[in-house]
Amino acid sequence: MLLKLPFTYLIAFLLMMWSSLTHGQKVDDLHIPPADYPLPELLSQLAAQNIKLAYSTDKLPRIKVTIPHSPISLNEVLQLLKSHRVYHHQVSETITLTYKPPRTFTLQGIVRDAENGEVLIGASIQKVGTTSGSITNNYGHYSLTLEEGTHVIGVSFIGFKRQLDTIRLAQNLNLNFDLQPMTEQLTEVIVSAKEPDFNVESIIPGINTMDLSTKGQIPYFLGEVDILQGAALLPGINTLGEDANGLNIRGGGVDQNLILLDEATVYNPNHLFGLISVFNPEAVNNVEIMKGFVPPSYGGRASSVITVHQKEGDDQNYHITGGIGLVSARFIAEGPIKKEESSFILSGRQSLFNISLDDGNRSSFQDVNAKINWKFNKRNTFYASGYFGNDRSQNTFETVRNWGNRNFSLRWNHLHTPRLFTNFSAIVSQYNYRITQPREAASFVGNSRIIDYTLKSDWSFTLSPNQHFEFGGNLILHRLKPGDRIPFDEDSSSDSLLLDTEHGLETALYASHETQLFSRLKLLYGFRFSSLHTIGPEEVYLYAANKPRNDENIVDTISYDQGKVAQSYFGFEPRVSAAFRVNETSTLKASYSKNIQYLHLISNTITPSPTDIWKLSDTHIAPTVSNHYSLGYYKNFKENVWESYLDIYYKQISDLIAYKNGADLLFNENPETELLNGTGRAYGMELFIKKNKGRYTGWLSYTLSRSEVQVAGPFEESTINNGDYFPADHDRRHDISLVNIYQFTPRLSGSFSFNYNSGRPYTLPEGKYYYEGNVIPLFGKRNNNRLPDYHRLDLSIKWEGRTVKKDGSPKKWRDYWTLVVYNVYGRDNVYSYIFDENESSGNTSVTPYSIFDSVIPAITYHFKL
Repeated sequence: MLLKLPFTYLIAFLLMMWSSLTHGQKVDDLHIPPADYPLPELLSQLAAQNIKLAYSTDKLPRIKVTIPHSPISLNEVLQLLKSHRVYHHQVSETITLTYKPPRTFTLQGIVRDAENGEVLIGASIQKVGTTSGSITNNYGHYSLTLEEGTHVIGVSFIGFKRQLDTIRLAQNLNLNFDLQPMTEQLTEVIVSAKEPDFNVESIIPGINTMDLSTKGQIPYFLGEVDILQGAALLPGINTLGEDANGLNIRGGGVDQNLILLDEATVYNPNHLFGLISVFNPEAVNNVEIMKGFVPPSYGGRASSVITVHQKEGDDQNYHITGGIGLVSARFIAEGPIKKEESSFILSGRQSLFNISLDDGNRSSFQDVNAKINWKFNKRNTFYASGYFGNDRSQNTFETVRNWGNRNFSLRWNHLHTPRLFTNFSAIVSQYNYRITQPREAASFVGNSRIIDYTLKSDWSFTLSPNQHFEFGGNLILHRLKPGDRIPFDEDSSSDSLLLDTEHGLETALYASHETQLFSRLKLLYGFRFSSLHTIGPEEVYLYAANKPRNDENIVDTISYDQGKVAQSYFGFEPRVSAAFRVNETSTLKASYSKNIQYLHLISNTITPSPTDIWKLSDTHIAPTVSNHYSLGYYKNFKENVWESYLDIYYKQISDLIAYKNGADLLFNENPETELLNGTGRAYGMELFIKKNKGRYTGWLSYTLSRSEVQVAGPFEESTINNGDYFPADHDRRHDISLVNIYQFTPRLSGSFSFNYNSGRPYTLPEGKYYYEGNVIPLFGKRNNNRLPDYHRLDLSIKWEGRTVKKDGSPKKWRDYWTLVVYNVYGRDNVYSYIFDENESSGNTSVTPYSIFDSVIPAITYHFKL
């Protein structure tokens, strides 16, 4: 008994001490109301109930802990914290909390079409049930860093079945996804986001992705499916008319758009004077239009960026695709060089006959696209792609014009680590123009050319699911031949004129960081540092101070030897875009971009044409600089069946090129004497509503905008409209496009599109005078009148052949027909006015000129084998 009594006391004492050390109070006497608590708030609740804690605030995670019931034991609370990797250690009555972050590993790979091996640009890879995700880049590559453990990964892309995979991530993992195309009949959406919720998920405002995987759902001119025609149906994008080169985007000129085909610059994106683009839709994989915020990886233009990526070719099977219409015939061959390792694609188009665009002017075109790729191993892929295009036009005076683009790209994709991806590119871009005028006394042959040699490197680094970096640089050597003129033959009275070739070195370095600051706020910011150096041999004319810049006021000439720098410009271009997620279906986006443009398109006409020449910034012509602000509200409805946005923008432009009245720029040795320096401003509102799914799809786009120019020089001849703002040549107040598509049966669909534009401005002569027997018009204020409003209705019907045989097996030969009726009610849309003087009466007649003034039906046939 004497021994047992002290032992009993000892056991009781130890139990009391253990209870004190582990609980500090009774097991069930913590009264914390059930709720989701941010960790700091929960720790405050514990401290208020006399729990002694020690921790470092800045080292604890930003988490919420759910208290399921009350009262609750301290041990339960500590176990809840442990489930969030917040561990405890107790010394005496003090509990020390420490956070041990989980190990992370990177999942990376390529997302492809399972049927043909084409990479899917813009596919979504996401950890199911979270916001952690990644988007494939322009080469189909993704990188997603996640915590160690088991995850369910969802991979999706529009037009493909969503794929769910469960993975155990215990190390860096290379995992490619091959998505199966949807087999059921889908209603086509020609212009669509990359993903159904891309409209609200994307951090970049004012971006559109065009899906050309299916054809014929909206009516195109003469049935020719065309990228630029489709782009003109979007808000903020228009053209000067049917017979005009290029696009005007948010009040910018056609030269202010950077158009890239497999990273090579396309200087003239049109065939047939603007009726058809140079991009063969059958050879195109992806088209992206950035009309608002421009990421720092792009530069060199003041307005927007259009990127076009060619298909890579089926690496599984051989295919032949083709078609024929009233305008052209097309043919495509693709297939594996070595299955699943390398492939090729070769495509071509040829106009079927000389197309008459107006009285006596007949035109034709042809183009060829080619591309091969080689997957050397999991870390290295090589690409080679090229484009060759040519147009020819001849009028009744036998004047022949030839023009065309030549592009060639070599690219190397290299995966350094699962998180670090690099693309190296070597690119040649060329545009040529030639005119032969044989019948006049001063008959001549003229040539102009621009050629670029580009080296670039782009790096992409994923630090975490919410931290992504891009950086890189490029170097472009410009060679511009503004024009040569030589006599057509020995009988010609024309003089030879060889204008000096311009040389320039354009460089750029850039960096950007995309991050998720809070659960609802994403931020993308960065900069671009660019420069231009004009290089000799070059002669620079100096003009008298305080006098107009013209030939009479040349006072000296400075000569620069070969390789010497004549003029340098440097520019810093900050860019920032933010997206605030209001709720699951809506986002507020804001952005700012500064863009610098060192190249200028010098035009002899109001509407751009193939005869226009490109000019480098130099001693007398400064780079164009734009500051672009935008704010938009993006909203999806009914589980992304409907999407919409309302965007407002404001753009300031400095050092904008304008022209003197009667400027003569063809074969001009001193073009700066015909050019003026101006400023511009463009602002507006864009509304877009689109239905993505169902038998009925389509969209409505509306743009309310204004684009103005101010030229206020120190002299009367360098001032336009007394220095007041006046409408730009491409200014349109209202622009409406309505597209409706209906799937009647799995094989039959129909659509219509309606376009309405306010009339664009033009300058109306206010009088005339005679000089040496010639009639010279007297012009008043620049762009003092407007053409009539433009509107047009087009219809289209698409009939698809059977895709399966009678026994249910798939057919190898697939085809479809399209019937298009262009300008259904024969609207005579005025393109310009022609002013003629009657020699006998002296009266001046005004004749409206239209490109198309009648109904134009067309039928096309497409097949794939």
